Amino acid sequence: MQILSLFALDAYPPEAILFGHHEPGLTALSVLIAIAASIMALQVGGLARSAPDRFARNFAVLSGAVALAGGIWAMHFVGMLALDAGIEVSYDRTLTAASVLPAFVAAWIALRLFARRRIQTPQLLLGGTSIGLGIGAMHYTGMAAMRMDALLRLDAAWFVASIAVAVVFAIAALWIRFGLLRRHAIDETRAVVLGGIVMGLAISAMHYSGMAAAVFIGRREATHASGAGSATDLALWIGALSLGLVMLVALANALIRLHRLYRRVHDDEARMRAIVDTAVDAIVTIDGFGVITSFNASAERLFGWTADEVIGRNVRMLMPEPHAGAHDGYLAHYRRTGEARIIGVGREVTAKRRDGSPMPIRLAIGEARVAGGPVFVGYITDISARKAMEASLREREEQYASLIRNIPGTAFRCLPTREWEVIFVSDAVEQISGWPSEEFMSGRRNMADIVHPDDREPVFDCIAEALAEGGGYVTEYRVVHRDGSTRWVWESASGVCDEDGKVRWLDGVIIDISARREMEMDLRDAKERAEHAAEARSAFLANMSHEIRTPMNAIIGFSELLLDTPLRADQRRHLGTVHGAARSLLGLLNDILDTAKLEKGAIELETEDFSLRELVGHVADMFLLQAERKGVTLQLDYRATGEHFRGDALRIRQVLINLVGNAIKFTEHGHVRVEVTQDAALVRIAIADTGIGIDEARLAQIFDPFVQADASMSRRFGGTGLGTTIARQLVELMGGTIRAESRLGEGSTFEVCLPLAAGEAGMPGAFAGTRLPALRMLVADDVPDNLELLRVALGAAGHTVVTAADGEEVFRAFCHETFDVVLMDMQMPGVDGLEATRMIRDFERGSERAPTPVIALTASVLDKDRAAAREAGMDGFASKPIEWPALQREIARVLGLADSAGESPVSTEATSVGAVDWCAGEHRWGSRAALIDALRRFVAAQSDVPAAIAALLDSGERSAALAELHRLRGAAANLSLLRVERAAAALETALQGEMAEGVWRAGLADLSARLDEAMGEFGAAAIPATDRAVERDAAARGALVHHGEALLARLRAGGIDDDHLRALRAHIGVERYGVLCAAIDEFDFDRAVDCLQGELAAAREEEERG
Repeated sequence: MQILSLFALDAYPPEAILFGHHEPGLTALSVLIAIAASIMALQVGGLARSAPDRFARNFAVLSGAVALAGGIWAMHFVGMLALDAGIEVSYDRTLTAASVLPAFVAAWIALRLFARRRIQTPQLLLGGTSIGLGIGAMHYTGMAAMRMDALLRLDAAWFVASIAVAVVFAIAALWIRFGLLRRHAIDETRAVVLGGIVMGLAISAMHYSGMAAAVFIGRREATHASGAGSATDLALWIGALSLGLVMLVALANALIRLHRLYRRVHDDEARMRAIVDTAVDAIVTIDGFGVITSFNASAERLFGWTADEVIGRNVRMLMPEPHAGAHDGYLAHYRRTGEARIIGVGREVTAKRRDGSPMPIRLAIGEARVAGGPVFVGYITDISARKAMEASLREREEQYASLIRNIPGTAFRCLPTREWEVIFVSDAVEQISGWPSEEFMSGRRNMADIVHPDDREPVFDCIAEALAEGGGYVTEYRVVHRDGSTRWVWESASGVCDEDGKVRWLDGVIIDISARREMEMDLRDAKERAEHAAEARSAFLANMSHEIRTPMNAIIGFSELLLDTPLRADQRRHLGTVHGAARSLLGLLNDILDTAKLEKGAIELETEDFSLRELVGHVADMFLLQAERKGVTLQLDYRATGEHFRGDALRIRQVLINLVGNAIKFTEHGHVRVEVTQDAALVRIAIADTGIGIDEARLAQIFDPFVQADASMSRRFGGTGLGTTIARQLVELMGGTIRAESRLGEGSTFEVCLPLAAGEAGMPGAFAGTRLPALRMLVADDVPDNLELLRVALGAAGHTVVTAADGEEVFRAFCHETFDVVLMDMQMPGVDGLEATRMIRDFERGSERAPTPVIALTASVLDKDRAAAREAGMDGFASKPIEWPALQREIARVLGLADSAGESPVSTEATSVGAVDWCAGEHRWGSRAALIDALRRFVAAQSDVPAAIAALLDSGERSAALAELHRLRGAAANLSLLRVERAAAALETALQGEMAEGVWRAGLADLSARLDEAMGEFGAAAIPATDRAVERDAAARGALVHHGEALLARLRAGGIDDDHLRALRAHIGVERYGVLCAAIDEFDFDRAVDCLQGELAAAREEEERG
């Protein structure tokens, strides 16, 4: 209520109101004080915004607030002193001193806001309002400190107007100082002055508006004397004090600003020194007379001088002559005329190092005008490396230019357009196109202009496709020479892309390949001629096979028929010679034809499941007897993890027969070892021997056709040299590899590696010695000898045979009679066998007759002929010369008799498979007498083997026991001791695993029983009279040994002694003598030696028994 009473004017009569007046001089002084303080406050506030640190900013804000608050306070009291209301007035000191606080707080808040880097409109409004309210608070607080004999009342309207005037003017002042400056509408000095004036007016306007709002209620004192003089003095003192305070604030801020300026200069100097000292370039400063005033660290490193050594000396010490002598003249000319020739221009000159060596540099000179005269600053860059690089680039450019000039082709760069505009092309383009490079470089001709019209689109498509894939391309096309001729070129190029991945141009090379193209044409012609020659050779081989095998069929067939008839001894020997020679010739022919077929790729593999263990074992068994006869140990070590594989077992067997046969042939003592190992799907078969070995020169050619280990071996050991060639070709056909290692005189090792997939155990193979029931057969062949042979041989076997000489005759016979099987020659005049078979099949379909099996008879060895036979409707295939067991098996197969033929009742003597398979044994040994002799020697040598094996097992030598058991098994197989062989095989398989002692002892007991059983069976067998050995007395045995050893020595030396051979005729059996003579006639000296050794051993046994 007391505050509201200050505004209650109606309670007082008008005559009680005291009216005063203001002294003009003091009033003006108060306004000046307010403006001066405001200008200083705004100036210091601006300094706060740019203060480098927090202390400087806070000090500026504080000093500005003090200046502004002091100015407001001083202006108020000077204005109060200027008032004369007719009464005595005094002031409360405490309240008077405290009245400055609102002004100070308001000024501090405002300046604090404006000390920020960015000032927005809200800050202007808040700061102006704060200062306006502070001015008003200070004014009315100061008025409240008045002590007088009158009441102080306020006019409400003027009171509000005074506050509003203060706020508006303060905001305007701040907007002028900071707002206009922020918008760059006015410079900072004008902004400070103008803003200070407005702020001073704001303070003054508020004060005098407040004084207008003040109403004094009382009575004018009659004794009151005007205190104008004392008031003026006091006002001057207050003004002076106020201005002193302003000046003190200005001085303090000036000192702080000076210190800050000093620090800035110091920092700038340190920064500049750091820049100069760390600059890569040398910086040298000289005065107007060429004296060096500064020399940075880079200059020290560049010139070799230290700064202390060069500062104060003339800069010409860094220059070589003649520049050093002329330098002072340059400076004198500049001082005289002011003409600057090199200032501000960079140039390349030569400087001089401390050691006097020249140094290429780049020099740039700048000028700075200072009080003491001009200062020149030189920036020096060492360009030695750049000069060396430029020299290197020039050298490389010369090298590249020379390379481009001398490459066998044309280097080019062209645009990736359809016209291939040329950017660069080497001079060699004239050799290809006939046009000089300038023709292309000038744009008068493009690369597309010389491309053959027919090749232009394909080449463009090739380039477009390559560029789309982001790679290079290689293409061949034709160009049209200037003279109209056509050249073939080879082009290799790629696109060069810019930063955006767009192809800018093509870089590449073009080479003339016309000569190569001509050579390729010649090669194509040669290839076609070679293919024609290969076809002609194939036709020749087919014809040769047919023409040679056809007469051989009669020779071998009739000789075998005659050998089955009663003959004199000399007749049997001569006929055996003919038969053996024919067989040797057939083997040679087969080797040559196999090689030709392999080279042509006419052999197709037949993949089937088979037992590799059994296959390798059979091959080893086949050669075991031959090895033992030579005194060579044949070892088999099967260590493969698998047993059954998928592959062409026949071809693998052929490879092993060739390699193992060669190993035994060329080994005179020691051993031959066959080792089988496995590495995943790769099977390795190694055949190692201790034979004669192969020298390095022939080892490299050992797989070439007709190459043997030694040229002299062909007579000593026989053979054509095709065995290893066929083995290599077959192995490579099966996707494997074969290699050989050997050392002359120490032996050889052949290793075969085959990729064989795992297989499954199959059914046992076909049996031997098939017996057929009596059949009605139709036989067709255009050679009468062959027809006679087939008629006699098949008729002797109990079959009814009808013959025909050509295809038409075959068809007529087939239409009128019924046959069980037809044997059809494929090549006959007129209607051949293929056409005749088609006619038969058409007749069968037309008459609804069941198909009759047709077996092809041919001397051809080509797979295409077999395929043609199958396509014509033939069911089987038999090769000439006829192999009777093979023919019988093929007939049994096509008739479906293979499963039951082995059970056909036949004579016990012929086919009974007891302890000895007499049929197979006689076929292998040539006669029963020879078989029985071998059996007797076997039993004599092997009867103690079971006991020896038991002893080895008892002593823990299982490997030795397995080797002994394997030799026994192989020998039994060669002698057709089937039960002994099976017992040995079962025991061998068991010993390769883990088994109890009782098990292997039972196996050994079974083996011994089978040996005894075999001895009893062949001991009771009768020997035919023709095969019975002659009875020999002591004299006959002596003659046999004498002539036999002499002939044996001759045979081992590779020769023949006919006298000793004829002398032996009376002392050995007829059959054995025939076998010996046949082996000699065939040059199979190994077999002859084995036969003769057997007779000598028998003679010694007789002598021991006698």
